[in-house]
Amino acid sequence: MYDADCLEKIGANVRFLRTLRKLRQQDVAAMLGISQTHLSNMECGRVQFSLKQLLRLANIFDCRLEAFLDVQKAEEWLAAEAETGQEEDKLYTKSDIEQLLKLVKKGIH
Repeated sequence: MYDADCLEKIGANVRFLRTLRKLRQQDVAAMLGISQTHLSNMECGRVQFSLKQLLRLANIFDCRLEAFLDVQKAEEWLAAEAETGQEEDKLYTKSDIEQLLKLVKKGIH
């Protein structure tokens, strides 16, 4: 079930998905109407996300809410993105993305 550790997982997944979208914290924070520092605290699990913020982030990142709750869902979202053929347009290679996933998983466990 969900517990306090979920905050860190959600924050890490938000950071992961934001990075994949090549968005800076200050840009996403502006879209959410919060400060960059507040978003940083949210990504580190020190501050909770509201449902409204998660819905906005899902729209910004063009993903499902489940991607914020579970690393596996974030990976599935990434795989679906790669299958659509959009990977060539991305700044990150598949190897870069795999490295990002490893870093996110390290931060969660």
